[in-house]
Amino acid sequence: MERSRSNNPPTRLRSGIAALAVAMSFAIGTGTVHAAGTASGTSIDNLSTLNYSVGGVAQPAIGSSPTGNTVGAGTATTFVVDNRVNVNVLTTDTAFVSVVPGATARVTTFTVTNTGNTVQDFALTSAQAASGAALFGTDNFDTGACSQFAENGVNAGYQVGEDTVNFIDELPADITRTAYVVCAIPAGQVNGDHAVVGLIATARAGGSAGGSVGAVITQSPADTSGVDIVFGDVAGSDDIVRDGAHSARSAYRVETATLTVTKTSLLICDPFNGTTSPKHIPGAVVRWTITISNAAGAASATLSTVTDVINTTLTAFDANLVTGGGAMPLPARCSSAGGTPESGAGLGFKLSFTGGRPVGSYPKFFTNAADADGANFVSPNVTVNYAAALPAEGTHAVGELKAGESVIVYFNVTVN
Repeated sequence: MERSRSNNPPTRLRSGIAALAVAMSFAIGTGTVHAAGTASGTSIDNLSTLNYSVGGVAQPAIGSSPTGNTVGAGTATTFVVDNRVNVNVLTTDTAFVSVVPGATARVTTFTVTNTGNTVQDFALTSAQAASGAALFGTDNFDTGACSQFAENGVNAGYQVGEDTVNFIDELPADITRTAYVVCAIPAGQVNGDHAVVGLIATARAGGSAGGSVGAVITQSPADTSGVDIVFGDVAGSDDIVRDGAHSARSAYRVETATLTVTKTSLLICDPFNGTTSPKHIPGAVVRWTITISNAAGAASATLSTVTDVINTTLTAFDANLVTGGGAMPLPARCSSAGGTPESGAGLGFKLSFTGGRPVGSYPKFFTNAADADGANFVSPNVTVNYAAALPAEGTHAVGELKAGESVIVYFNVTVN
């Protein structure tokens, strides 16, 4: 006999389906329970609604409330989002900032991003890294006085007299501003010296735009019904974790010319011996040589002038730069008037150059008159103006002496 079949599920299965139906009818109301980045002070309102039946008869829905509710729509359960203070500081310098000794207002550049969920002010301070700190090199000196400024948005890059505020005012969440650390470089530093500096951005109270930074803020000790403060920052280069601040570093490197000035003398001739074993006797002609050299690996220098005060025991500047040789008999052969000029009459200066200036341009010979060649003699002073004597040539700017190069000036004098 065939067993009868029923279209109803077994009792255990029916019970499970009923339980699932009740669970599914428990609906969550509108509102966001947790959303990273939600602005502080945002009210989060949640309401749950229960649908149910008794004896197969649907009953009125019951809404939730914070204290428990038995009938009606109920009231929402509410809290407000607290203030998560967070900030991120980075340098935009991809290498050290090159400076020279004695420079003022040298600029390192940073960005400050409000990674919290509230509009904040940020106070800006700077720090000197300890000796031995490494960034683009190894720190071995502290700069002079430093100032910190926020970019005011009118002209890009640090502008003296324009970027003058030492805090960031009313920075919205997820917005970035540029800031600068501006330092002086001590005059005594030498080529290769390295200074690591940091920018610290510390969160202050926002909400009141104006001419002063907001009040100091601290973490809330306990959860309240209002907007509490929580520091969520990580440790930076010059601050600690969860201190309401963040920091990053950049660096200065001294890159300057390393100049050596050497003056030597060469006895050319005397009135009795000529050029054969001459002596420094009255009437002798002596050649002064002034060599200015820039060390390898140094920065270029722009030479201005060199001045030489001729000693009173020397009778005269040799306007012809004589060699001490030639057909004239002594003593005339060893004199400015009768000797043989190295280049030509009236050309009393010689200038040579070792380095990358165009081949064939040197040596040059100049008159001792106050003219455009840049060399002149006005007793008792010999002066060479390198802005004229070393014009722009090839890759060289006016007066430029690059690393590893030398410029040499020669002139003659006569012993009293």
